Amino acid sequence: MPDLRFLTIVTFGRSGSTALQAALNAHPGTIIRGENYAALRGIEDYLAAISAAADRHHSGKAHHPWFGTARLDPNAILADQRRHVVEYLLRPKPGTRWCGFKEVRYEVGHIADPDALAGHLLFLNTLLPGMRYLVNVRDPQAAARSGWWREHPDAIAALEGTVGNMYAATETLNAALGPGRAALIDHDRWSLDPQIVIDALAEIGYPVDASIVRAALAEHLTHGKEGRS
Repeated sequence: MPDLRFLTIVTFGRSGSTALQAALNAHPGTIIRGENYAALRGIEDYLAAISAAADRHHSGKAHHPWFGTARLDPNAILADQRRHVVEYLLRPKPGTRWCGFKEVRYEVGHIADPDALAGHLLFLNTLLPGMRYLVNVRDPQAAARSGWWREHPDAIAALEGTVGNMYAATETLNAALGPGRAALIDHDRWSLDPQIVIDALAEIGYPVDASIVRAALAEHLTHGKEGRS
């Protein structure tokens, strides 16, 4: 694990994120897994509850309602959850240097405001230290016409709120972690000019190969003209 570096694609559905995932996975030594139904939010809640219990209660007596809290060790649990996520969710192979995942469940129906979004993304850095963030957005009007968004009762408003949250969260990440940790890209621009993706990956410290990105995006975008996942 000490040799691994972490990267996550932060986005919403029908935004071209699968093409970005494919472009990253085309690089040697990189494994970016697909969506996981925001499983790490459950780990965040679990660790928050353990930390609260350990901070507020310190009982080792069997008759006490908080029996066992004196022995809680949030840091040990965090380290164990880190090992679990790497070993069972990310599953790096021998020779993997960069690993991570993409997730689309960041729209306002899942995370309502920019502070909550930034808070969760910062937790990912606590769980997987040194995390880099590629934040991907798409024009709400275009995304609303794609795939299952057409069935959403108020797709444009939901997408506009989500895009706004992602812009704000990206600023918060770079302010909190230092510049070069998060880069925001817009599908409507990078689908026409892959250099935008190349520059963004270089900005966050990923060892990007421009020729690999161009070839992967050209193939994936050609095959996915009906919509972007």
